[in-house]
Amino acid sequence: MLRRLLLILLVFSLVACSTPRGAVDPLRTARQHIEASRCEGVNRYPQAVAELEAALSADPGLVEAYYWLFLVRRAMGDETAAGQAQAALEEAVAAGRGGPAGRYWLLRIYQEQGNPEAITRTLSVMESVTQATPSDAEAHYWLGRAYYETRRTDQAVQSLQRTLTLRPDHGLAHFWLGQIYVEQGRLEEARQELDAALPHLVEKAAAYHNRGAVAYQLGDLEGATSDLQAAIQEDPEDPRSHYQLGAVYLARAIPASPFAPSDSALLEKAREEFARALELCPGMPEALIGMGNLHLLQGDAQKALEVLNQVLERHPDSAQAWYALAQAHAALGNAPDACHALDRFLSLSPPTEWAEQAGKVKEQLGCP
Repeated sequence: MLRRLLLILLVFSLVACSTPRGAVDPLRTARQHIEASRCEGVNRYPQAVAELEAALSADPGLVEAYYWLFLVRRAMGDETAAGQAQAALEEAVAAGRGGPAGRYWLLRIYQEQGNPEAITRTLSVMESVTQATPSDAEAHYWLGRAYYETRRTDQAVQSLQRTLTLRPDHGLAHFWLGQIYVEQGRLEEARQELDAALPHLVEKAAAYHNRGAVAYQLGDLEGATSDLQAAIQEDPEDPRSHYQLGAVYLARAIPASPFAPSDSALLEKAREEFARALELCPGMPEALIGMGNLHLLQGDAQKALEVLNQVLERHPDSAQAWYALAQAHAALGNAPDACHALDRFLSLSPPTEWAEQAGKVKEQLGCP
């Protein structure tokens, strides 16, 4: 039972694909600083600003940098500087610099601002340009990205497929098509797209990460392990890949038989990965939940409760935490508390499979 419950709850998140290494190294580093700053108690926005300004100084046509500069300045509370970054990007696009990529990043700024009229206007221009240049693979690619961002999924798929018709070796088009297929539950097709993307990407961390996530969902734990290890080798400071690898080790450690012992070596590897994720991103809820499940497997339900309650203090709507909390209470014989946790879990509208499993556990516990 425990194996089944944990396999349902170890949920993977996809990560976005980074741009190629080389002239844009400062941009890549800036994005890493921005991502790190989303973690509790981490503020590397000043370093991100320095990297973005360095990137733009070296290449003023690097239009993506203006978007991230806008985002960082906003996060720092400097709306004036954010407006300057936006104006610089608008000026670049108006002058014809950046091509379809410039319009895409401008659309992203308008999304951040909640400006539907500007989004519609920008998307319309991108559509017109693509229609006027039907053989331009990059125009189709960026239009596909814009459709994806504006939740026009069918159109995004069509544009990305058109990109690949024109340029079968377009790694990023394969990557984003795989991203969409994962979200649609088309896992085998997603894996095929990620397989096709990897040989053509210079920055491979996100593709390895996502292929590992797909492998996990397909039940290929060995493949997931290999891909997530590769993702970490490419980007050692991504806490998400460390967490995901820890989750895979944890799943592999769970005994198939309820009377067999857990694999202690794999449990230790899981602990190391969760600890590394938390070192890089303090308070990361997924990693803390992973630690809670780890304590459960090690037979320390009380320690699991302590960790899971920490998560729920900060994230009271975490379905994973409520489910794991129910497991911990059940292990301690606290049926009423376990039932309450399961009810709270179900109130969060979890996926059908999770909800059905929770219903079975409630029956076993004799919950009202």
